[in-house]
Amino acid sequence: MKSLITFLFIIVASTTYRCGKEEETIDCTSAAAEMIGTWDGRILYSNPLEINYVFHNVPAASGNSHPFTLEVTSSSDCIFTGNITYGEISNNTIYEVNGTIDKYGWVKIIEVKFVNDGKLYTDCEVPFGSPLNCNNWPTGRWQLGGEFYEGRFDTEDYEWEGKFILPSSNYWYNSWDPGTNNSEWRPAGEIAGDYRLTKR
Repeated sequence: MKSLITFLFIIVASTTYRCGKEEETIDCTSAAAEMIGTWDGRILYSNPLEINYVFHNVPAASGNSHPFTLEVTSSSDCIFTGNITYGEISNNTIYEVNGTIDKYGWVKIIEVKFVNDGKLYTDCEVPFGSPLNCNNWPTGRWQLGGEFYEGRFDTEDYEWEGKFILPSSNYWYNSWDPGTNNSEWRPAGEIAGDYRLTKR
């Protein structure tokens, strides 16, 4: 009986410790100020996968990656602002970004407007009746609204990983499926993946 009580105590203690670590809080105002500077990042995309139908192809973003530079220029309370640059692959697209850090250190960054519009998406045109779509990869990536989330601020080495999604990139298309011999509407899925961020 004594052994059982000791065993249960160890389980409860370790569980409490893990919960405590997850609930540790930070000074988000100081953390936002520490975001000021230059950061190197990379997005590794995992969605959408390549889909081939008779009248519509969804090119794969999965397996592709984009390096970027985040320049944070100012902060106020738990909010920071700056620019994110993707270079030649985006025709030198630069977004203004707004970022927040909560008391648990979770960081969220959103691409809110163009500082320099590379025009890859905004000037996209497809012939009438074409199965191509401007939201397709890679053109659709260069819309506004990209979100970096589920990254946790780290003061030890100023490096962390998180998730990326572009909510506006999902769209529905009508395609004939030869397997069922039916035409149906299908979602292409959002452009999404993982990111890593490291301060210089």
